[in-house]
Amino acid sequence: VGQHVVLDCRFPVGKVWDLASSVITWQRGLEVIHSFYHSQDQLERQSRHYANRTSLYHSEIKRGNASLRLDHTNLGDKGDYTCSVNTMLGSQKKTFPLKLAAYYPEPHLNFTVSPSDVELVLTSQGGYPRPSVQWLNDSGDDVTNKTVIHLLEDTHGLYSVFSTLTLQGQVKETFTFVLKNKDLRQEIRRAITLHSVEKSRISEDNRKRWTVLVPIVTFVLLFVLLNSTLRKRIYT
Repeated sequence: VGQHVVLDCRFPVGKVWDLASSVITWQRGLEVIHSFYHSQDQLERQSRHYANRTSLYHSEIKRGNASLRLDHTNLGDKGDYTCSVNTMLGSQKKTFPLKLAAYYPEPHLNFTVSPSDVELVLTSQGGYPRPSVQWLNDSGDDVTNKTVIHLLEDTHGLYSVFSTLTLQGQVKETFTFVLKNKDLRQEIRRAITLHSVEKSRISEDNRKRWTVLVPIVTFVLLFVLLNSTLRKRIYT
């Protein structure tokens, strides 16, 4: 999507072949995409959908090349394309299916942490077609049924994926997010490792911290009082 494609079409040429008497027509169903006759492009009947996006390789026509270049492809270009060529040597017609796809970009991770759970949200926007999404735990078990997946389609037909995994309680585990675009053989696999500290551990650490801190505070207070008393005696 967004790139150019070349639909290949070849036909035989010989000594009696003549460019002026050759007719090349590209269609999608009844829709005219590109026409060539009288030795030049004829675009009066061209569909508006393809305006300023199609071209033939004029210098290659004499070698039997009637291939069509289609620029700035979009999902509306999908379908079966027919190349028809009529020359002094005869006629031929070929049909080509055009499938389009778009890579999914690197997923973006958002997470929220509360006293009761952890929520992970992975987002990837602008791909096509619909992807497959999977979550795996440390053991490689599929935990996708514990997730919520939303697919949104934009005005261009591209998909945005929002996949949410919510984990309850204390979690110390690695989860793997897998997104696949079958048409492009694309696979995105990202591991997310979670570390959480138990409440008892936090309480114990706090007790140790206070055990060290209280004597220090007591010493500082005694030092301040003693210093103040000495100053009063010296002043007197």
